[in-house]
This record gives sequence, C-alpha cells and structure tokens, in this order.
Amino acid sequence: MQNHQKHKHCLNDEILRQAKAKNISITPMKLVYIAHGWFLAIKNRNLFNERIEAWQYGLIIPDLYHATKQFGRNEIPLNLVDDNFDNGVDTDTKDFIKDVLNKYGHFDAFALSSLTHESGTPWDIIYNNYYSDSEIPDELIRSHYLQRL
Repeated sequence: MQNHQKHKHCLNDEILRQAKAKNISITPMKLVYIAHGWFLAIKNRNLFNERIEAWQYGLIIPDLYHATKQFGRNEIPLNLVDDNFDNGVDTDTKDFIKDVLNKYGHFDAFALSSLTHESGTPWDIIYNNYYSDSEIPDELIRSHYLQRL
C-alpha cells in the first residue's frame, strides 16, 4: 500500500478508535471529509492527499469508500475497531481529530449528509455544475471551510 493511502486509512482508523473510546457508532466517510476541510482551513495543509469526488449521493473518497462499502450506509460496528494497534497518526493530528469528533460525532449520517450537501457547498458546486464523480478540488474545500471560521 502506498504511503498516502496508508495515512488516509490510518486517519479513518483513528476516527473509529476515538469514536469507540466515546462509544459513538459512526460512518466515518463524512467525518474524514469534514476533518480534511477544517485541517485545510486551519492548518493550511492537507490532512491527506486523496481524491474527493462528488457522487450523486454524496462526497466520496474512493479508496476509503471501497474499504468500507461492505457496511453500506450502516455504522461500522465498534467491535471491529482495533484500539491496540499503533496507527502512526501524530499527536497533533490525533488532537485535531478528537476536536472534530467532539463537534460532529453526535450527528448521524443523515445530519452530516445535510451539512455537506447544502447549497453552495463544494459538493453542490461540483455535482450540479459538472458531472457525477468529478473531483472536488482541495482549494474549493479549503475556501468553504475558511468562510465558516
């Protein structure tokens, strides 16, 4: 597995690990996107270097989607989360993810979807002006989250 793919999956693992510690069952796709958006806005750098696409029903990170598609729209069972594995995520990023989880972890998948599908969001702009499966540029995501600071 390439290093950036490992890093992205480590972020997903870290979100799941922290959710398990709080006993929050989640579908991580939107939280990974939201964490990436805030990281771009606040830290002015990528949380990960993976393509994010605007699909008909939402924002998709293709590799993450394929890694978790067996769960469909259901939450990933917390008993599948290995909380003893060192995922290699640095402390600063772990703290950032913890903050995102504290702010957004109580939202269910439908509420998170509503947030990311509002008029004027990067998903809305790309999906409605181009075509399904188009990449959402990081700069558009960054700009969107900067406006919300």
